[in-house]
This record gives sequence, structure tokens and C-alpha cells, in this order.
Amino acid sequence: MLRRIGLDFGEKAEQVFEVEQQVAAPLDQVWNAFADATTWSDWFPGVEWARYDGAGPPGIGTIRRSSVGGVQYEETMLVWDRARRWAYRVDRSTAPVARAQLEVTDFERSGNGTRVRWTLAVDPLEKLGYMADGTPFEQFLANLFRDAMRGLEAFLARGR
Repeated sequence: MLRRIGLDFGEKAEQVFEVEQQVAAPLDQVWNAFADATTWSDWFPGVEWARYDGAGPPGIGTIRRSSVGGVQYEETMLVWDRARRWAYRVDRSTAPVARAQLEVTDFERSGNGTRVRWTLAVDPLEKLGYMADGTPFEQFLANLFRDAMRGLEAFLARGR
């Protein structure tokens, strides 16, 4: 169980990382893929499955569950601003790396595509400095996000 935090956590977290990518797809298509949890396994590396709890459409307060690299997550949506911003806090994880974790994604029309910015704010159990292979954590995130956005472009090009 991670600490329950609000959106303001992004301003006071021990570590904050931000990465951006240009996606060669229209803003509405990019948003729809992000908003549809069931598509994440088709384009985000390591995501085995993701889904929302409950019947109605997802939004603020909705619980999202996922499995990423064999680790289970339960998250609460804190922002659901269609085609502009969404954010969630991680409430539970079977292998937590932090005492508190917030993820915010901003979407912006940019030329013929979409600029996507992902912010990860954490109070880590141990400082997130380097991966086991020596890669700086910031570079690991940048590479992961680049691969995810290329995967998203390929997914959308297939007609989703």
C-alpha cells in the first residue's frame, strides 16, 4: 500500500522525472488509446493487461488495475481532462519502488501530431539513480517512453 497523495504531490515529491515525445498521430487518436486501458498491452512495453473497475465510463476517481512486467498495480485516476491531461496515483503494487507515486501525462496538438509529456513523481524507497545495467534512471525512462510512443504510432497506424 502506497501513501495516498493528491495532484500537488508533483511539486513536493523527492524525485520528479519528465520525458516528452512527439507522436505522429492526431491528438484525439492518441488520447483515445491512452484512455482505453485495454489497448495498453498492444503498444506500451511490458504491459501485460490493464482495465478499469466499474461499469460506466472512466474518469476522476476510477480505479485502474494493470500488470506490468509481472507486477500488479492499483491506481486511482486524479485527473481526466479529455485530450489535455490525465493523472493517477499508485495506491498498491505487488513490488513497490516508492512510498508514494504520481504519474501525469499532458497532451498537446503539435503540427500534424501530438506532443506527449509524462511526469513521474515519487518518494522512492531507494533513490532512483541507475538501473542494474548502469543506465541512468532518467535515460531508462526516456527510452521506455520513446519505445512506448513508437509502439503507439504503430498501433494507431494499424487502424485502432
